[in-house]
Amino acid sequence: MEYTTVLSLVNIGLIVTYTLLGIALLGAVWATVKGLLANPKGAKMALLGLVGVAVIIFLAYLFSSGSDISEIVLDKTNTSQWWVRPVGTGLLTFYILFIGVVGLILTTEVLRPFKK
Repeated sequence: MEYTTVLSLVNIGLIVTYTLLGIALLGAVWATVKGLLANPKGAKMALLGLVGVAVIIFLAYLFSSGSDISEIVLDKTNTSQWWVRPVGTGLLTFYILFIGVVGLILTTEVLRPFKK
Protein backbone atom coordinates (compact mmCIF):
# COMPACT_ATOMS: atom_id res chain seq x y z
CA MET A 1 0.00 0.00 0.00
CA GLU A 2 1.04 3.53 -0.57
CA TYR A 3 1.93 5.78 2.31
CA THR A 4 -1.00 8.15 1.66
CA THR A 5 -3.46 5.23 1.55
CA VAL A 6 -2.20 4.00 4.91
CA LEU A 7 -2.51 7.48 6.38
CA SER A 8 -6.07 7.78 5.04
CA LEU A 9 -7.02 4.46 6.61
CA VAL A 10 -5.45 5.50 9.90
CA ASN A 11 -7.35 8.80 9.81
CA ILE A 12 -10.63 7.00 9.14
CA GLY A 13 -9.90 4.60 11.99
CA LEU A 14 -9.18 7.49 14.36
CA ILE A 15 -12.36 9.31 13.36
CA VAL A 16 -14.46 6.17 13.94
CA THR A 17 -12.72 5.52 17.26
CA TYR A 18 -13.23 9.06 18.53
CA THR A 19 -16.86 9.04 17.39
CA LEU A 20 -17.57 5.78 19.22
CA LEU A 21 -15.69 7.04 22.28
CA GLY A 22 -17.82 10.19 22.28
CA ILE A 23 -21.03 8.16 22.00
CA ALA A 24 -19.90 5.91 24.87
CA LEU A 25 -19.01 8.95 26.98
CA LEU A 26 -22.39 10.56 26.37
CA GLY A 27 -24.12 7.29 27.23
CA ALA A 28 -22.13 6.96 30.44
CA VAL A 29 -22.93 10.53 31.50
CA TRP A 30 -26.61 10.07 30.63
CA ALA A 31 -26.86 6.82 32.61
CA THR A 32 -25.10 8.41 35.57
CA VAL A 33 -27.38 11.44 35.65
CA LYS A 34 -30.45 9.22 35.27
CA GLY A 35 -29.26 6.99 38.13
CA LEU A 36 -28.53 9.96 40.39
CA LEU A 37 -31.97 11.42 39.77
CA ALA A 38 -33.58 8.07 40.58
CA ASN A 39 -31.47 7.53 43.73
CA PRO A 40 -30.13 10.79 45.23
CA LYS A 41 -28.58 8.95 48.19
CA GLY A 42 -26.34 7.12 45.77
CA ALA A 43 -24.73 10.46 44.88
CA LYS A 44 -22.53 10.23 47.98
CA MET A 45 -20.99 6.93 46.86
CA ALA A 46 -20.60 8.23 43.31
CA LEU A 47 -18.84 11.33 44.63
CA LEU A 48 -16.49 9.18 46.71
CA GLY A 49 -15.67 7.13 43.62
CA LEU A 50 -14.96 10.24 41.58
CA VAL A 51 -12.75 11.68 44.32
CA GLY A 52 -10.86 8.37 44.50
CA VAL A 53 -10.22 8.34 40.76
CA ALA A 54 -9.19 12.00 40.87
CA VAL A 55 -6.67 11.21 43.64
CA ILE A 56 -5.26 8.31 41.61
CA ILE A 57 -4.90 10.54 38.53
CA PHE A 58 -3.25 13.27 40.63
CA LEU A 59 -0.77 10.78 42.12
CA ALA A 60 -0.02 9.39 38.66
CA TYR A 61 0.62 12.93 37.42
CA LEU A 62 3.02 13.56 40.29
CA PHE A 63 4.95 10.35 39.63
CA SER A 64 5.12 10.67 35.84
CA SER A 65 8.18 12.45 34.61
CA GLY A 66 8.40 14.53 31.51
CA SER A 67 11.77 13.14 30.45
CA ASP A 68 10.95 9.50 29.65
CA ILE A 69 11.32 9.82 25.89
CA SER A 70 14.33 11.13 24.01
CA GLU A 71 14.13 14.02 21.58
CA ILE A 72 15.04 11.68 18.72
CA VAL A 73 11.88 9.64 19.21
CA LEU A 74 9.79 12.80 19.56
CA ASP A 75 11.23 14.15 16.30
CA LYS A 76 10.58 10.88 14.45
CA THR A 77 6.96 10.76 15.62
CA ASN A 78 6.42 14.50 15.12
CA THR A 79 5.32 14.84 18.76
CA SER A 80 6.04 17.69 21.14
CA GLN A 81 7.63 17.31 24.56
CA TRP A 82 4.38 18.55 26.13
CA TRP A 83 2.64 15.19 25.51
CA VAL A 84 5.14 13.07 27.43
CA ARG A 85 3.78 13.81 30.90
CA PRO A 86 0.03 13.41 30.09
CA VAL A 87 0.73 10.11 28.33
CA GLY A 88 2.79 8.95 31.30
CA THR A 89 -0.04 9.99 33.61
CA GLY A 90 -2.53 7.98 31.58
CA LEU A 91 -0.31 4.91 31.57
CA LEU A 92 0.36 5.09 35.31
CA THR A 93 -3.35 5.60 36.02
CA PHE A 94 -4.17 2.54 33.93
CA TYR A 95 -1.52 0.46 35.70
CA ILE A 96 -2.71 1.50 39.16
CA LEU A 97 -6.36 0.82 38.39
CA PHE A 98 -5.58 -2.48 36.65
CA ILE A 99 -3.49 -3.74 39.56
CA GLY A 100 -6.21 -2.61 41.98
CA VAL A 101 -8.95 -4.42 40.08
CA VAL A 102 -6.91 -7.62 39.74
CA GLY A 103 -6.09 -7.42 43.46
CA LEU A 104 -9.76 -7.01 44.37
CA ILE A 105 -10.77 -9.93 42.15
CA LEU A 106 -8.11 -12.18 43.63
CA THR A 107 -8.97 -11.14 47.18
CA THR A 108 -12.66 -11.78 46.60
CA GLU A 109 -12.02 -15.21 45.09
CA VAL A 110 -9.60 -16.24 47.84
CA LEU A 111 -11.86 -15.08 50.69
CA ARG A 112 -15.11 -16.46 49.21
CA PRO A 113 -14.70 -20.03 50.54
CA PHE A 114 -14.07 -18.76 54.06
CA LYS A 115 -17.33 -16.76 54.15
CA LYS A 116 -19.54 -19.83 53.72
